Amino acid sequence: MSASPIPTYVVTGTLGVGKTTAIARAFAGKPEHERWVVILNEFTDTGIDVLTVAGQARGEFDVRLVPGGCLCCASELDFTRTLRELVRGPRPARLFVEPSGIGHPAAIVEELLTHQSHGSVRLESIVCLVDPGRLHAVREPGVARDQAEVADALVLAKADLATDATRAEFAALAGDFYPPKRWVGECAHGDLPPPALAPPGPRAPFAVLPPRPTEHAHEHATAVGEGSAAASAEAPGPALALPGIGAERRIARHVGREAGAWVFERRVGFSRPALVRTLERDARLAPVERLKGVFRTGSEHWALVQVADGRVSVAESSWRRDSRVEVLLRPGARADWPAWDALWESVTDVATPR
Repeated sequence: MSASPIPTYVVTGTLGVGKTTAIARAFAGKPEHERWVVILNEFTDTGIDVLTVAGQARGEFDVRLVPGGCLCCASELDFTRTLRELVRGPRPARLFVEPSGIGHPAAIVEELLTHQSHGSVRLESIVCLVDPGRLHAVREPGVARDQAEVADALVLAKADLATDATRAEFAALAGDFYPPKRWVGECAHGDLPPPALAPPGPRAPFAVLPPRPTEHAHEHATAVGEGSAAASAEAPGPALALPGIGAERRIARHVGREAGAWVFERRVGFSRPALVRTLERDARLAPVERLKGVFRTGSEHWALVQVADGRVSVAESSWRRDSRVEVLLRPGARADWPAWDALWESVTDVATPR
C-alpha cells in the first residue's frame, strides 16, 4: 500500500511579520504522538528560528533548516532534496514550510504541487501573514504583493497592535485580490485561527463579480419596485463538468444580472497572445460588463487578465492553484454559455506542459 500524502502548509509573509512564531505556536499544540516537520528558510545558518520552534514544540518533531535568502533561488536544490527525503519516508503527519521573508513563494508552491500530482504531498493551505504597519508593501508590485497573491488565506498579523482604520484598510485590500481568498482574518501573538489552515477543497468557492455599488442599489430598487424575482439572489447553479476543456462551469443570477464562472484543472494552459487577441475582438464579449480571470500561460507563468469598459489589461500573477475566470454581463443581458466554453477551448495552448 502506498504511503498517504503529507498534509502540507506554507506560511509566508515579509521579514519580521511573525511566521516562525505562528509555526511554533502550532507545534506547541500538536498531538504529542504525531511527528511534525517544518522546513525553515533562514537567510543565514545561525538557526535562530530553529531554536524558536524547538523551544515550544511538544512530542516528536523535526526542524530542517535550509539556509539562503530564498528557497526558490539559491536554496532551491537544498529544498528539493529535503522534500524528497521526507517523501521517501517515513513520512511526517504534518509538514510546514516557511520561506524567507525576502523569498518569492511561487516556485515553492510549484514544487509542492508537482509532488501533490504524484500523490506524495497534499497542499492544504498557503497562509500569508500581513504586517499591519506595511500594508502599502502588499498594495505595490513586489515580493510582499506576490506573497499575498499566491496565498489561500490572508491574515492580518499582530492584530492586537492594529487600529480600526488599519483593519478596515486591510479588509479593503484583501477584497481586491483575484482569485478571492478562501479566508481572510487576523491573528495575535502568532495564534493562527483554524480556518486559516483549512484546505480549500477541490474547487475554491464560486464568487460572482458584483456590480458597482451605485448600480447595484439602482437595480435592486428597480427590481423590488417591479416585484421581480430578480430582487433576491439565486445561489450559483450546480457545476457543469466540461471534460473537453478540463473545466467546470457555474452560472449565477442576482438582481437582474447573469454571470458565468469557469475553474480549469491546473494542467490546462492558455496561449497568452491568443487569449488577448480573442478578448479584444470577439463578439461574444459585447454584453460583458466585466471579466476577470487568472490563466496559466506557461509552465511557470500565470497572468491576471481583466476586461472592463471594453479594455483588456494583463498583469503577471503569482497565483498557482488553477486557472479560473468570471464573466459578469450587463443588466438584462443573457449569454450563450456553451459558446463561451468554445471560446476558452480556442485559446488553450497545447504546448503548455500538462
